[in-house]
Amino acid sequence: MKYVCRTLFDCSPTGITGHFRIGQIPFQDEIGQRITDIHSWNRSRNQQRNFETLIQIISLRSQPERIEMPYCDQGTWSFSFEVEAESTFLLDGNADPFAALYQDCTGVPMLVGLDERNDVTPMLQPKENIWFETVNN
Repeated sequence: MKYVCRTLFDCSPTGITGHFRIGQIPFQDEIGQRITDIHSWNRSRNQQRNFETLIQIISLRSQPERIEMPYCDQGTWSFSFEVEAESTFLLDGNADPFAALYQDCTGVPMLVGLDERNDVTPMLQPKENIWFETVNN
């Protein structure tokens, strides 16, 4: 099954995953941002951390495959992923096909002060700042 995750948090896939090393600057991260100092490195790292957090939440119940990197469209970041079983995110007694995933997301802290709107609460709130939907294959 193919799904889409949409969020108001900046989860740009910058590729910055290691510790700051002054000998590596200047360079561009994977989305083309220029990294020239520890501040720009930390910002890029935090964008990547948000993406990693979302993938880790999905991975609690499934192994996401064929992950398409997030992109931003008018303040909403979106990415798609696939899982093997259609019932992966079901919760007994709940008709919402993403009930378990929303349960796992609730209250998870996210990093803010990046490119998201200023009024985003710094934690995941299902159907307020994060949404999941099925993509027709």
